Amino acid sequence: MVIKLQKEGSLEPQIEDPISRINELQQEELRILQMHCQEKESEAHRLDVKGQLEDLMGQHTDLWEFHMLEQRLAREIRALERSKEQLLSERRLQRAKLREVERRLRSPPEVEGARAVNDRLKAELEILGEQVQSAPEVGASEGEAGPQLPRSRDEEDPEPPVAAPDAL
Repeated sequence: MVIKLQKEGSLEPQIEDPISRINELQQEELRILQMHCQEKESEAHRLDVKGQLEDLMGQHTDLWEFHMLEQRLAREIRALERSKEQLLSERRLQRAKLREVERRLRSPPEVEGARAVNDRLKAELEILGEQVQSAPEVGASEGEAGPQLPRSRDEEDPEPPVAAPDAL
């Protein structure tokens, strides 16, 4: 068999072809594996970016909802302030009416039938006094409506309470 191989020629050239083919296949396999790794890395990066995008969208939604609630709260605060001002104005008006009735009661009667006028004024004073006492105090239920707003100087009532008609 060795003689036969010697006749045929050397085995070396015949082995070189398969070896070079094996090297080519290994290089191609390495290139395919590198491309596959790059695709996996790229896909992982896309998934990471997608997750970050979803997180940002969630944060944006939360921020938008907070902004809407903040605007709603500001509108409600303005409405409460207007209601408070209206109540204070009505209270001042009622107190002015009470002072006027009290002043008229204290002034001497000038005409006959003054007793009837006095009785009518006393009844009016009593009704107004009941209205003022039954009116909710500003700030009395603020624990339910939210934090108390600071009062401005003109909201404070410097006049003392009006005396009841029975005290006259």
